[in-house]
Parts: sequence; structure tokens; C-alpha cells
Amino acid sequence: MTYYLGFLGLFYKVVSKATRSVDSQKRTFGLWRACVKHEDISECVNLPLSVDDKTMATRAFITICCILAPLSAISILSIMFVNENIKKHMALLAKVLAIASAISGTIGVGLGISIVVDTIKISNATMGVSCILAITALALNLAGAVITFFIK
Repeated sequence: MTYYLGFLGLFYKVVSKATRSVDSQKRTFGLWRACVKHEDISECVNLPLSVDDKTMATRAFITICCILAPLSAISILSIMFVNENIKKHMALLAKVLAIASAISGTIGVGLGISIVVDTIKISNATMGVSCILAITALALNLAGAVITFFIK
């Protein structure tokens, strides 16, 4: 269960974070890219690597979560294939990875939604699909972290 935020977290990186329509243009802003769509023509540019601190922190925590969540899932699945001597250590590793993934995901999603709320306050923007995906993924990640405590 823990790996869901890792996979859905990738959507959080790719899908729009905030969307704003100006005249006939639709502007979409994410963590790494900004796009402008005018009728059928879409242009995207990569955002600079160093931007404001809140965006940098969001990028870092979401990336950490996307790395830790699949590692946690792999460690949970590998428990089935190891001998009894290693199972306790693997179970502990799975629990630590799941908790670390849940914590980094909570911080990253919280910061990301905070950025969206700040953008909505400044301009007439709307929340993108990625915010809903991120919240759903975070809920699944937290559920997965709780479930790992049932591993013996």
C-alpha cells in the first residue's frame, strides 16, 4: 500500500498544480514546468532550478517521498522471500521506510497545496488535478504506513 504515493506522486510532479485562464490563454504552473496553451498550440518551459524556498522544499520532499515509497513496497514484498533470521530486520526496515515516506509526503503535499493557495490568493487561479491526486496518494500512503505495523 505504501508505494501508491510514489506512483501518484509522479502525477503530482507532472500534472498542473495551478491553472489560470487569461483571455484565450490557459496558463498552467507546476513544480518543474510552466505551460501556456493558446487554442491548440501549447508551449512549455522548464522552471529554473532555484526558485523560492517553498517550491524548492516541496520539490525535495515530494522527490524523497517518491524514492522512499517504492523502496518500502519492495522491502515489504521481499519479506516473503527471505529466511526467518532476516525477516525481523526487513520488517523493521519496511516500517522505517513507510514512516519516512509518509512524513516526507505529508510535508511535501502540505507545502505544495500551500503554494497553490498562495497562487489562488494572488491571481484568479484554480487548483489543478494534481492537488486532488496528491491528497489521495497521501491518504493511501498514510494507510500503508499504518498497515506496516501489522507486519510481524
